[in-house]
Amino acid sequence: MKTTFSPNQIFCFNTYQAFAFHPKENLTATLLLFHANFFCIETYHHQVGCNGVLFNNIYSTSKIFLPETETDELSTILNNIKNEIKEEELASNELVFSYLKIFLIKLTRLKSDSDHSLKTSFTAVPEYLEELKALINTNFKEQHQPAFYADQLNMTVKALSKAAKQYYTKTVLALITEKLVLKAKWELLHTNTQIKQIATELGFNDEYYFSRFFKKHIGLSPKQFREEEWNMRKGFLSIP
Repeated sequence: MKTTFSPNQIFCFNTYQAFAFHPKENLTATLLLFHANFFCIETYHHQVGCNGVLFNNIYSTSKIFLPETETDELSTILNNIKNEIKEEELASNELVFSYLKIFLIKLTRLKSDSDHSLKTSFTAVPEYLEELKALINTNFKEQHQPAFYADQLNMTVKALSKAAKQYYTKTVLALITEKLVLKAKWELLHTNTQIKQIATELGFNDEYYFSRFFKKHIGLSPKQFREEEWNMRKGFLSIP
């Protein structure tokens, strides 16, 4: 997916999600990088509310516009995080964790307010695309091909994907794929379920095809992904 960017914007990316900026001139940016062994998006979603808003939302972009009134406060929080990491004093991690929670809560509110404003300012998403979301949520494990969803909505694949691209900036196939990857990651992170069984439950008859599919989108095989993540979590299964 390609998008434009400008000053005072924040982008939120999921773990293992590749991204690149191609500026026309020199720019300065801050990268806030944290991992599940420090802050688990799924586990703390009830406290922060960012799961499905800032992260793991396949139907919305991660771009957040910062109003001038919020820029200074968010910059201060970021500087506090930097200073705590630099000092490495007693209880420093706890303070960083608290600052990060505040930072994510503020971003979640900004993103929610922004999404609401966009909905009221621009043409609403067509009803059939809302039906598409419901169909994908219900059938993504069994139905991996856009043709199924187009048929259910009495549309051609080309027309449906064009509409999805316009409103969600992703094709129907990309939406299905992201849903499958999110579910696969959750199962690998939070359960002891064998990879072969996860593949079957997600509609892959061949475990090796599932592994190739997963590696293509994440960069690691399911086995490598689980081992690396559990290693970071010290073997702890963080179940929400």
